[in-house]
Amino acid sequence: MAEYLSPAVFMEELSSGIKPIQAVGTSVGGFVGHAERGPLGLATAVNNYGEFVRTFGGPINDGYLAFAVKAFFDEGGSSCWIVRTSHYTAPTTPAAIASGNTFQNADPIPALRITASSPGAWGDALTVGIALTAPDRFSLTVFRSGAQVELLANLTMDAVSLDYAPVAVELRSALIRAVDLIPAGSVLTFAQRRPVATVLPAALTAGNDGLSGLISTDYIGNAAASTGLHALDSIDEVNIIAVPDAVDRQVHVEGMSYCEARQDCFYVADAPEMSVTAPDVLNFKQAQGAYSGGNALNSKYGALYAPWIDVLDPRDGSLVRVPPSGAVMGRYARTDQLRGVHKAPAGVVDGRLASVSGLGAAFSHTDQELLNPKGINVIRRFPGVGNVIWGARTVSSDPEWRYLNVRRLFLFLEESIEESTLWTVFEPNDPSLWKAITRNVTAFLRLQWLAGALVGVDEEEAFYVKCDAETNPIESVRLGRVITEIGVSPSKPAEFVIFRIEQFEGGSLVSE
Repeated sequence: MAEYLSPAVFMEELSSGIKPIQAVGTSVGGFVGHAERGPLGLATAVNNYGEFVRTFGGPINDGYLAFAVKAFFDEGGSSCWIVRTSHYTAPTTPAAIASGNTFQNADPIPALRITASSPGAWGDALTVGIALTAPDRFSLTVFRSGAQVELLANLTMDAVSLDYAPVAVELRSALIRAVDLIPAGSVLTFAQRRPVATVLPAALTAGNDGLSGLISTDYIGNAAASTGLHALDSIDEVNIIAVPDAVDRQVHVEGMSYCEARQDCFYVADAPEMSVTAPDVLNFKQAQGAYSGGNALNSKYGALYAPWIDVLDPRDGSLVRVPPSGAVMGRYARTDQLRGVHKAPAGVVDGRLASVSGLGAAFSHTDQELLNPKGINVIRRFPGVGNVIWGARTVSSDPEWRYLNVRRLFLFLEESIEESTLWTVFEPNDPSLWKAITRNVTAFLRLQWLAGALVGVDEEEAFYVKCDAETNPIESVRLGRVITEIGVSPSKPAEFVIFRIEQFEGGSLVSE
């Protein structure tokens, strides 16, 4: 309490003690895969497919990342993070190489090296011409496949100038970068340091996508180097993750382990393209048959989908077969936005894949009877409806975490409560704090119950929050701990809808 020393009117602001719990997002995607161009091992946010193309290029023949991202946005996704990868010869050394060429001064001494702005063979389509415009000034003209695409004028080799070539090129160009090769402290004048004019533009060469020798660690990445999936370590908002370019099932095994370690995101796995029969898909999931020798897919932090899907190729409008994870994640995101994370992203409404033109395999009801109990979600086509996700299970063998919407609901609840109760740290550990925690968490869970995420005819059936002297005995308080027990009754999907029809003398009676 403030100390008052002279008569006056004083205003005091008192806290109500009500600190609402803010709901965290649940529909931000994270993708790791192969791209035509763009930064390697660095998470980059994109909000639509156009942004993806501007940074990473369009579809390529050696990867499915672009198709997955397009399907994600086509199916209702609104935001995702992209990590481009290649083979790594060491934890921080990608095999991908940027195309380049070195230009000499009049002596001749190597003066300036021009490279593509990012690694990859795409840079081999670039050529660069140099024109002298003043004793110490020059311009660079960039051509792609013979057409002029950039003109970078009034450049200099004066390192203190705002037009210093390495700095100015990085600021002005989306396609190239420049490196000054003249040693610092050289006695050459700025005019002597400049690269000489060339009669014809010089091609950038030796670009490499680095896709030879790919292994699972190229996708999972290195935590210390922040590559692969680990490039997403610091991106707290990512909730659903996929690796559509996975070279083997070990990528999916480790991807689910990554999500389990983070405990705030969910992994979407693809069955292989060649798995066109139910036994093939089951063997892939269980690590049996042709896939024996590894670990089964068994995690409450992941789901598996089959078969692959046919979508339109934006390059020529033809159909191309791609992994389903991108489209599935788009349905996750759209269902979260329209119904809530508690709603299973499956069925003829929330599971309908509008961007899908065909399926790689036509699984039957009998096939699904084999796959569904094992936690494999099938995409099927129904007459008059279209292609739909017809499953909502995790790959976990634990029946408590059978449904993926339940797992994702708990991730949502846990993260929302955790992030909004940081204010409690270092507060006096007494009944006032316990009551404040109980009040705020109860208010949050009440909103979830009213939204249909929790099941119960009243609050007492839907959830409870307990933070009092019983959960916080004196021994626990002395250790600096505040323990709150929370119980919730999550909404679960109606997988098996049964109608019983019986005869009676007045006609037919239908009971559910």
